[in-house]
Amino acid sequence: MSERDIKSITDTILGAAMAPEIVVTVSERSEGNLRFANDEPTTEGESETLEISITATIQGRSATAVGNRSDKDSLRSLVTEAEELAAMSPVDPEHMPPLGKVPLLQVKGHDPATAKLDAKQRLQRAEQAIAAGGRAGVTTAGFFSHHEDSFAVATSAGAFCYWPSTTASLSVTCRTGDGSGSGWAAALSHVGKQVEGKAVAELAAEKADMSREPQTLAPGKQLVILEAQAVGELLSFLIDALDARSADEGRSFFSHPDGGSLVGERLFDPRITLRSNPADARHPAQPFTVEGEAHKVVDWIAGGVVKNLACSRFWADKSGTKPLPTPNSLHLEGSDTELLDLVRGVDRGVLVTRFWYNRVLERRRVLATGLTRDGTFLVEQGKITTAVKNFRYNDSPVTLLQNVLALGKPQRVAVGGRVMVVPPMVVRDFNFASSSDAI
Repeated sequence: MSERDIKSITDTILGAAMAPEIVVTVSERSEGNLRFANDEPTTEGESETLEISITATIQGRSATAVGNRSDKDSLRSLVTEAEELAAMSPVDPEHMPPLGKVPLLQVKGHDPATAKLDAKQRLQRAEQAIAAGGRAGVTTAGFFSHHEDSFAVATSAGAFCYWPSTTASLSVTCRTGDGSGSGWAAALSHVGKQVEGKAVAELAAEKADMSREPQTLAPGKQLVILEAQAVGELLSFLIDALDARSADEGRSFFSHPDGGSLVGERLFDPRITLRSNPADARHPAQPFTVEGEAHKVVDWIAGGVVKNLACSRFWADKSGTKPLPTPNSLHLEGSDTELLDLVRGVDRGVLVTRFWYNRVLERRRVLATGLTRDGTFLVEQGKITTAVKNFRYNDSPVTLLQNVLALGKPQRVAVGGRVMVVPPMVVRDFNFASSSDAI
C-alpha cells in the first residue's frame, strides 16, 4: 500500500475523531510462502492482510479498537468504537500524550524485486533445496516465505511516519535415512536474491551427515563454539533486561546495589560492543516505533561498558531522563574470522548449531534454559571429531558476554521479529545441565 493510500486512511480517521488524543497505526502485508517436506512441496499460499488500530484517549482514559476495512464508513465506525470504549475505561496513571512530528533516520528497507516474488520463484527455491539434499543423500524439509509490508503511524499531535519494507527467509532441515542425524540452516534478508535454496540446503545437509550416530558426552561446564544462530537465540533474552525502569526499581541484572542502574560500569569483556543501527544498509530496520518514536543509532554496550538502557516516555518523564525505545535491531560487533577458523583455534570444545525450546528461568540473572539441536559436535585439536548427543543448557547471555574468548564474523540470524546481526563466539564455562536423547 502506498504512502498516499495510507495517509488517506489516517487523515479520514483523524478528521472524524472527537477525542482530543488519537494514535493510529496502519499495517498492510502481502505474503507468499511454500512449505516442503519429505523432498516435495506440501503447501503453498498467498495472503494479504490489513490492520488498522485506533487508540483514543479522553482525560487520561484510553482504549484501542482494531479493524481491517478501509472504506470511510468503516473507519468512522472504528473511531466511534475506540472513543466509546475510552470513555468507559479507567484512568491510566502512566498515560503519555501522543507524539508530534520527530526527525527520523532515512532507512531503505524495500526491495522491488523481492516484492514481486511469485509462486514460480518460490518453487525454484524449494527445488534447489530438495536437489541439494538429494545429492547429499538426506531427506529435506523447509519453509520459504517472502512478504512486502507497509507500516504507518499518525497522531492527533501531527505525526505521520511511513515505512515500506520487504523480507525473504528460508529455513531447511535435513535428516539422514537412519534417523540419527539432523542438520539445519537458514537465510534471511530484505533482498530476496540473497536467499537461495542451494547454499542453505547444502549447509543443512552437511550438518545432517556429520551428525550421524552421535556419542554421549558428559554434561557440565564446557568450552563452546556457538554458531551465530545460537548466539542470537541466547542474546535475545538480554533485550528485555536492557530496561531503565526495571534497573531503577531493583528488579534487573542492571540494578545497582545502592539504587539506580549500572550504566557506566564495565560488566562485560572489553571486546563486547552491542548497538542498534536501523540505518544499516545491509540489515535495515524500521526507524520508528508504534507510537511514532524515533529509533536511532544507539550503543547499549561499548567496550564492555554499559552505555544505555531503554527508557519509556513515562519513566523518562518521571525520572528526569531522556526516553529511549526498546531496540528493534541489535548488532554485536565481531571480527573477520570465519567459523571454521574459530574451530581450528579450539583444543577441545563443543560446537553448537542452534538452541530451541528456549525459556527464561530467572529474570534477575537473565538465566535461560533450552536444548541444543540440529548439529552438536565435539571439537578436538581444532577439528570436528564426532557428533555428540544434545544437551540442555542453563546459562545466561550475561555470562556469554563475560566469558567470551573469541568472536567471529557477524551475520544476520532468524530470531523473533527484530533484526539481529551477531557473530559466532568461543565461550568458556558454558553450562550444559544434562544430556538429551532427542535428535
